[in-house]
Amino acid sequence: MRQVVLHAIAAVAAMASLIGAATGCKSGGSDNGNNGKEQTVPNVRTAAAQSIGSTRTVTYPGRIQPAKDVNLSFRVAGPVAAVHFREGQHVRQGDTLAEIEERDYAIQLAATTAQYEQVKAEAGRVIELSDRGSATQNDYDKARYGLEQITALYHAHQNALNDTKMLAPFDGYVQQVHFEAGETVGAGMPVITLISDGAPIVKVDIPVDDFVNIDKAARSWCTVDVYPGKTFELRLIDITKKANLNQLFTARYALRPASDGTMPHSGISTGVCIEYRTDEEGTVSIPATALFEDRGETCVWAVGPDNTIQRRAVTADDIDRDGNARIISGLKAGETVVTAGVNSLKDGARVKVLTGKSATNPGNLL
Repeated sequence: MRQVVLHAIAAVAAMASLIGAATGCKSGGSDNGNNGKEQTVPNVRTAAAQSIGSTRTVTYPGRIQPAKDVNLSFRVAGPVAAVHFREGQHVRQGDTLAEIEERDYAIQLAATTAQYEQVKAEAGRVIELSDRGSATQNDYDKARYGLEQITALYHAHQNALNDTKMLAPFDGYVQQVHFEAGETVGAGMPVITLISDGAPIVKVDIPVDDFVNIDKAARSWCTVDVYPGKTFELRLIDITKKANLNQLFTARYALRPASDGTMPHSGISTGVCIEYRTDEEGTVSIPATALFEDRGETCVWAVGPDNTIQRRAVTADDIDRDGNARIISGLKAGETVVTAGVNSLKDGARVKVLTGKSATNPGNLL
C-alpha cells in the first residue's frame, strides 16, 4: 500500500509543482537603492488538516440490482398458447403470465381419470370383501397397491395440466419475454424473466484487505450520479466466504431510500462507501496535492503563524477518490499545509497565502 501511495504522491506533486510555478509572483523588480531586487515571496494555497477520528472510509464501485431476478419456465413441454404480459408490465403474485397448449394434457388426464375411477371402485369392493373375511390376502394387496398406483398417476396428470399455466411467484415487473405464442418450448426452458418490485439491493466486490475487517464497518452508504447530493443508507445482508479469481468477495446490501423518499432503479451503477473503525487515533485528511517526496520520505509543508513553512515528514496510507490523503502520523488536526507549488518551496521560507479566487489563476486551478 505504501508503494502505491508513493507513486500517487509523485504524480500529484508533479502536477502541483507546475500549477504552483504558474501562480507564483514576484513583489516587483524596482531598484531599492542597493541595485538589487526584492526577495521573491511565493503565493500558495493552503488547507487545514481535518480530523477523521479513528475511522477511515473506502469507496468501491457497485451496482443496484432487484432483490429477486428469476427466469420462469414451464414444468411441461409444448407449444406456447399465449403470453399475457409484456416487458415492463407490472404483475401480481398468482397472475397467469403465459400458457402452454393444454389439449394433450387434458386428454391424458381424462383417460387417467376414467381408469382411476374404475380401479377405485374395484378396489373398494375387494377391500370390503376382505373386511368380511371373503377375500384372500393376495387379492387385498393387489387391490390396495393398484389403487395407490393409479392415484399417484392421476395426481401427476392433474399437476401436468395445471403446469400448462405459468403463475407469477411474487409481485414484480416483466423484464423480458423469451418466447412468443406458437413457439414450442421444452420443460425448464426460460420463457419469462421477472424482477421483484420491492426495495432493490446493492452488490459490491470487496478486496481481501477490507473483507477481513468487514466486522469493523461502522456505517455503509452509496451515492448515485443521477441523484447528486443524495445518499442512500445500506445494510449488509450477506457476503461470500470464498474469494473469486480476482481475490474479491461479493457483498449484498439492502438499499434504503434517501431522506426525501427517492429510490434509485435497478441496473444503475453506484459508489459504495464503507466507513471502517480503526485502532489509530489522530488520523487526519488533507488534499493529496500537499504531499511530496523528499529523500525517500513523504512530506508536507506546514505553515506557521508567521507564514513561514517547515518541512514535515508524514505517513500517508491511502488516497480517496476525492483526492484527499489519509495521514496517520506526523500531522495534527487544525494544522495548515501548503496544497500547491510544494516542489518550489524551501524549508524556513516565508509565503503569501492566497484566499478566495484569484484573477491571476484562470480556471481557479488552485
